[in-house]
Amino acid sequence: MDKMKALNKGAHDWLEKMPPNTWVKAFFSEYPKCDILLNNCCEVFNSYILEARELPILTMLQRIKSQLMTRHYNKQKELAENWQGLEVCPKIRKKIERNAEFANTCYVLPAGQGIFEVQDRDIKYSVDIIAKHCDYRRWDLSGIPCSHAISCLRHDRIPQESVVPHCYTIQAFQMAYANNIMPCADQSTWEYVGGIEVKPPIYEKKVGRPPKARRRAPYEVQGSNGPKLSKHGVEMHCSHCRGTGHNIATCQRKQDGFPATELHDQQEVPHTHTHIRRRNTKRSLHMMKYLKGFCHSFPHPWDEVSAQPLPDSSYILANLPPARAAATTTATKAGQAKKRKAYAPRKQTGSPRMKSGAAKKSQVGTKGEGSNQQGHQGGRTKKAPRLSSDTVP
Repeated sequence: MDKMKALNKGAHDWLEKMPPNTWVKAFFSEYPKCDILLNNCCEVFNSYILEARELPILTMLQRIKSQLMTRHYNKQKELAENWQGLEVCPKIRKKIERNAEFANTCYVLPAGQGIFEVQDRDIKYSVDIIAKHCDYRRWDLSGIPCSHAISCLRHDRIPQESVVPHCYTIQAFQMAYANNIMPCADQSTWEYVGGIEVKPPIYEKKVGRPPKARRRAPYEVQGSNGPKLSKHGVEMHCSHCRGTGHNIATCQRKQDGFPATELHDQQEVPHTHTHIRRRNTKRSLHMMKYLKGFCHSFPHPWDEVSAQPLPDSSYILANLPPARAAATTTATKAGQAKKRKAYAPRKQTGSPRMKSGAAKKSQVGTKGEGSNQQGHQGGRTKKAPRLSSDTVP
């Protein structure tokens, strides 16, 4: 509270007026076994009857009754099919299992009569498993054993679900949904009792479309860059005269023709930081001198070149390098002609097989003529060998 008072005294005074048992868990009552500080139950029921709220009174009540009747039937069916053999409701069981994982970091020292000293990392807690009390107070408020209590129950070999309150058991859940909501008869069979006629409330037509969503708190409205906060209480500043309490649209100095007030670019430096600024300036100057001498110790090729005027444009045009021939592509006519020439079928004058056949024919013809000449020279005639029609020259 002292830190809050230093940050915002108005918020501190507003909380001081409220009773502590409504917003501080340290002052909560241990009887209801509930550590929730929100109104989520109302929000859930409000969304549950969202469609029924737009109906007339009698039709709205019938719709809500039908929804609750169906809910009782579904819960009874779920209990009979999925929750047989369990002692604690599934959600409470998951919380106990999660606390059991955190109990692995606890070191237990028994003191007798159900009292233990539990050391969780660097903090010590006192736990009484008979009175169901822990200095951490989570077990006292919710009734679900915390990690310190579970470590003590493990030490004495006590089941974790045996210390859970009766309101979290399957038996309590079964008792809550044991009774059925009976259906109603048709409205035409209702008995007339002569009661007061219930009329709808007086309707007052308002400007614009009636809102259906509830009015959200400032911290719940989300924008592109986070929650959108209200500008209530923010002091307005004028960008023309730099005054407060108005903006440029209602600035009297602007309407009277006075020029805009300019901001000073140079702001006064506090006296306490003067020595720091001087020390940093001296250090930076020393570093610049060192770098300048270090750079001048190496010769640079541009130091030898004397300052000369830029050449004329005619000189630049005369000394341009030769233009490189552009690569021929299929996008040009020359490239397309080159491609057609490369893929054109070649004309074959004669195959190698046909040439070998012609050579054989010439050899056969020469051999036959030589044998005829030998026969005439020997004085006798020899019958020339019979040639096929293929070998005739």
